[in-house]
Amino acid sequence: MDRCWTSDRLARRGLQHQDVCPFCDQHDETINHLLVECVLAREVWTRVFSA
Repeated sequence: MDRCWTSDRLARRGLQHQDVCPFCDQHDETINHLLVECVLAREVWTRVFSA
């Protein structure tokens, strides 16, 4: 529903934002990156599902 205020969404609205993901500092911060692609997110999901 495009409700998360990620950097890509802030940029579309002309608001101040970071250019890259604050967790991995490697890729653009999008909702898909934060939940699936980010190396930190992958580590978190791995630990959640292995418990």
